Amino acid sequence: MLVVAASMSKGMCQYSEYEVKAAYIFNFAKFLEWPTSKLNNDTIILAIYKDDPFGVVIEKTMVGRKANNKVWKIVRTNKLKDLDNCQIAFFSDIQKYELVKILDHLNSKPILTIGDEIIDFCELGGTINFTPQFSEYQFEINNEIAKAHRIVISHKLLLLAKIVTNSEDEF
Repeated sequence: MLVVAASMSKGMCQYSEYEVKAAYIFNFAKFLEWPTSKLNNDTIILAIYKDDPFGVVIEKTMVGRKANNKVWKIVRTNKLKDLDNCQIAFFSDIQKYELVKILDHLNSKPILTIGDEIIDFCELGGTINFTPQFSEYQFEINNEIAKAHRIVISHKLLLLAKIVTNSEDEF
């Protein structure tokens, strides 16, 4: 498990892998713009699909806090149709065939998809994918997919990521 150490005035404080990933997701929202039609009043809905590696960490990180003046609502679901109502969908341990089906379903919708170290996630049509522990970058982004979903990602966030494009595998 990835452990990040941060210096504190009274010693060292360690964060679990999913505390760090929850903080990243919280901060991702600060650097995104969705189409006005996708915004749910003053709420950002984060859907965690099937496998939930966060446990209570995600609520501790987000509930009661705001990103871009919007409060967080966390939804856990096993149903594909429930993803239609969220702004962010998170996927962890998922089979490739099911992921392809889901990404195809979400293809034209302004929903940011985040994968948890899923091989070829961005190449398959996902937007952001956390990378393995010792990668040069902590996450990768397919900005072409974000644009196709009418989501604008700030250049500040893009500078921190490995950029993946759909054309990498084309000849």
